[in-house]
Formats: sequence, C-alpha cells, structure tokens
Amino acid sequence: MHQQYEVLAGGFPVKIVRHVTSVMMKTVKVTAEVNLETGEVKLAVRPEDLQKLRKDAKISDQ
Repeated sequence: MHQQYEVLAGGFPVKIVRHVTSVMMKTVKVTAEVNLETGEVKLAVRPEDLQKLRKDAKISDQ
C-alpha cells in the first residue's frame, strides 16, 4: 500500500526552483510517496508540474 505525503523542511514545503527567464521565481512542489509495507520513500512532482519542468528543459537546451 502506498500513501502520498507533503514534504516539509523547516516547516515549509520543499520546492524545486524552475529554470525560467522570469522576474518572479517559479517553483514546483515536491511530494513523497511512501510504501507503507517496506518504508521505501520516493520523491516526485505532480504530472502537471513535470510538464512545466520538461518545457523549461527544452527552452534551456536551445
């Protein structure tokens, strides 16, 4: 069985800073998926945030 949790550091959500050319810093949240049988933890971003990161990567490769 798996359960999703919010990841906090210092009481604040853990975020990935996106590499975009913008005045405002843009981020995506990191979540943790915990296997409640084994204790294994996987960090992930939501699918819609993954699309944003992929788009940013394509822009920076040009």
